[in-house]
Amino acid sequence: MYTLYWEQGSGAIGPQAMLEELGIDYEKVHVDMGVAAHRSADYRSKVPTMRVPALGLQEGPIVGETAAIMTLLGEQHPDAGLVPREGDADRGPFMYWLMAMATGGYPTFSRACHPEQFTTDDAANDAVQQRAEAHLNEFFDILESGIEGNPFFLKRGLTALDFYAAMLTEWVADRASLLESRPKLAALCEAVDGRPAYGRVKRDHCLRQETG
Repeated sequence: MYTLYWEQGSGAIGPQAMLEELGIDYEKVHVDMGVAAHRSADYRSKVPTMRVPALGLQEGPIVGETAAIMTLLGEQHPDAGLVPREGDADRGPFMYWLMAMATGGYPTFSRACHPEQFTTDDAANDAVQQRAEAHLNEFFDILESGIEGNPFFLKRGLTALDFYAAMLTEWVADRASLLESRPKLAALCEAVDGRPAYGRVKRDHCLRQETG
């Protein structure tokens, strides 16, 4: 039994989608970030970085960071093909784009949604947010250009990249407009949205059920 430490609408969407897609038994432990539960001594003893999500493995330590969790789950269940194996031709592109999403897209949303955390000048909040939103538009354009499969990110078919990319689009207020101008990303999201596993996760996180 795995344990998923999660919060609604957080980066737990991706790992939870992987758990559901793989048919893995898991339990959820809610970490209420609204009351700073992620900063509690108990949670910090489990996850020193105090970030959500995290995954408790059947045997072994708790692992944090969305991209690391998704990669680990895929590697522990290699026959599912959600993470290319070492030696696969698309292993490099997979890791490249996963890290690009984790280090480029994910933190930019943090700046857009919580600009006050990135400046000591309250008067600069709007400027920080506006610049972050511009960077997000650029990021999704880059993501659009990187999609090689049809409809999924890689030519091989469904991988963890698709769950991660779809998760990032969930955080855009006007998702329909985002996808309207990016047809490859729209096709990817429509395919991911249509998977029963992702549908269960969307309901769990109270996310939109329509693609556009």
